Amino acid sequence: MQSRKTRKLFCGGFFLSALSLTHFAAYANDVKRSTNEQDTVERIVIVSSRVPIPKDKLTTSVTVVDKSDIDSRGSMALADILAFEAGVDTSNSGGLGKNTALRIRGEDGFRSKVYLDGVELSDPTAPQATPIFDDISTAFIQTVEILKGPQGLMYGADAGGVISITTSTAEQGLHGSIQAQTGRYATHKVNGELGAANEHGHIYFAASHLKTDGFNAQSSDDSHEKDGYDNQTMHFNSAYQLNEQIQLNFVLRQVDSDNAYDGCYDNLTFALINQCRTEGSNQTGRLTLDYQHGSYSHTLGVAQTEVERRFFSNEQFSFGSQGQINKFDYLGTYKGIAQRLVWGLDKESQKIISSDLQRDQQGVFAEYQRDLPHLIFLTAGLRYDDNDTFGEHISYRFSAAKLLPLANGHMLKLRSAIGNGFRAPSLYEQDYNDGNFAYGEAAGLQLQEESSEGFDVGIEYFNAEQQLVFELFQQRISNEIYFDSVAYQGYLQNSLSSTSKGVELSIQQKVQENWQFWGNYTYNHTVTSEGEVRLRRPKHQANVGLQSQWLDETLQVDLSVKWVKDAIDLGGVALDDYALLNVSGRYTVSANVKIDGRIENLFDRKYQTVNGFNNPRQGVYVGLTILF
Repeated sequence: MQSRKTRKLFCGGFFLSALSLTHFAAYANDVKRSTNEQDTVERIVIVSSRVPIPKDKLTTSVTVVDKSDIDSRGSMALADILAFEAGVDTSNSGGLGKNTALRIRGEDGFRSKVYLDGVELSDPTAPQATPIFDDISTAFIQTVEILKGPQGLMYGADAGGVISITTSTAEQGLHGSIQAQTGRYATHKVNGELGAANEHGHIYFAASHLKTDGFNAQSSDDSHEKDGYDNQTMHFNSAYQLNEQIQLNFVLRQVDSDNAYDGCYDNLTFALINQCRTEGSNQTGRLTLDYQHGSYSHTLGVAQTEVERRFFSNEQFSFGSQGQINKFDYLGTYKGIAQRLVWGLDKESQKIISSDLQRDQQGVFAEYQRDLPHLIFLTAGLRYDDNDTFGEHISYRFSAAKLLPLANGHMLKLRSAIGNGFRAPSLYEQDYNDGNFAYGEAAGLQLQEESSEGFDVGIEYFNAEQQLVFELFQQRISNEIYFDSVAYQGYLQNSLSSTSKGVELSIQQKVQENWQFWGNYTYNHTVTSEGEVRLRRPKHQANVGLQSQWLDETLQVDLSVKWVKDAIDLGGVALDDYALLNVSGRYTVSANVKIDGRIENLFDRKYQTVNGFNNPRQGVYVGLTILF
């Protein structure tokens, strides 16, 4: 169900697209951007301060996953790709489309924010307004930037870490592609894309259909029935250059899914059953206007996220939910010779339409960035938020970096950052306490915001063929909101603090002309306020990979290993320690035809990341890509 505001946003975007098409009709050629030309461009990071910053000058901890990483790892779910990065771990309840939690440096997934092309991907109807990772496939994703640590300064509430996803856009001229994959569990995926660009702007459309029969999600289900998943994703973006200073941009994404799972309740008998299904739909859209004049730039944006879910037990409708996030934001920058000022404001409204609940939040922020002599870079920023639920909150972030040039083009970089953030009590949490099911201490309890603080220190060493990164981090959550799992009173708050601290190591090394090695290791010690280990967070995690190219670089082969150790689940149950080996390869038949294949879990390792829920066993997948 679309609101009037949604329709206005989409109509505006398609009007922009129509303007673009009038120019593309007279301008279609086969010019493509050179890959070699792209590789020479300095790596730019946007997520840290929402403006482009050269990675060499970056003062915060950011990991960048690009399209080559996504292609080489091959997985269909984005969470599986990101799980190979330092400081990131995931848990999954039974395969594609099932409940997926992604944690950054040991913090719960609902304490992170996920953006796709600047639009927040969160479900406001969920108990903790969780990011929608279950339905994010790897289709059409160009880069992912992972910003670690509390990030209230730039992103406001719930930003205990930020994942910013950028999708593909049109290249110069008219172009497109079709991709098909198939493999174990009767898994099939078909992608198609079409785009065009010229000096006036670009237009891009893509669609994907992913379907799998899946496997039995819950190990206690002795029926051995398969829990399948169906995902249809449509994506559209466009831009139109009105003049040298003004550009309009529009992005629209629609995902429809059908997911079978285990562990729901019969509508009549209330017995626990395994014939469960969810129909989901989420739609995101964003319209922006960019203005640049001299040293100043300004961006105005309006965005909407709408989520609807319908739950079925024994194919009988049980209940449904519908939620919406509306956001208006402004971002301004001034760039001088050795300094930059970034400022902005945003207004967000969260709604649970099915329960007639709403909450608004307004925020303003500013960050000053300064380049000092001797390659020293400093930043300092403050943010003020006013939330309907709990009132006011001040966020900050201070960071610094120092580059030390060494002999023969080698470089050493020292950096450190300290910042804070907060998580607003979700609409669901507060509504539960105000409802009929809460009692005792929780009944009517007005929840306050959680607060977080964190810092990290990093050392980087890099040259043309090697990069080494060492990081220490520590962060703390205070006033934590939790559900009383003993007496079931409702949602309570803990005046003590839970902590997460650890070490991250990563390396990229060019071994020979056609060989490259990469690896990372994370030690993460997370404890509750009572000193107990927090659930489903491995203390040790390592990932290593080897990439090689053969036959004049037409054949690429990748080996990757994931090793996970020391994680527990509810009741102190130890989760499996495991190591997985994946093999993938891509062969370029011609400039327009590519063949790929992979074997996941080569040694058919049986393991669980959530106690009682199965993960995929050995699977072989093959694919074909045709470019035109």
